[in-house]
Amino acid sequence: MTEIRFAPPFEGQQFTSHQQWVNKASSWLTCHPEYRNTEHGEAKGWRGHHFTAMCFDSKGRRVRNGGDFRRAEEEGAFPVWWIWPDQIPELVARGQAVPA
Repeated sequence: MTEIRFAPPFEGQQFTSHQQWVNKASSWLTCHPEYRNTEHGEAKGWRGHHFTAMCFDSKGRRVRNGGDFRRAEEEGAFPVWWIWPDQIPELVARGQAVPA
């Protein structure tokens, strides 16, 4: 049986290795061009829209934490790619559904 692989749908939105994720995730996954604050933390008051990237490995599995990234490395499921919530309509329009 042929294994289905998902390619990163948007150029420049991928990690090619676990080490690249370790080195770059904190800056790359918090740099949406319109939404600067991806976590609200303990501060009070409005701090911008909460807008979090969603990561997936090349097998289509959601990648949410370090253990998931490690599994992707061990199972050869890199690149791990991400999308921003505002990119989902474009994927749907292209006919590329986001994996469940």
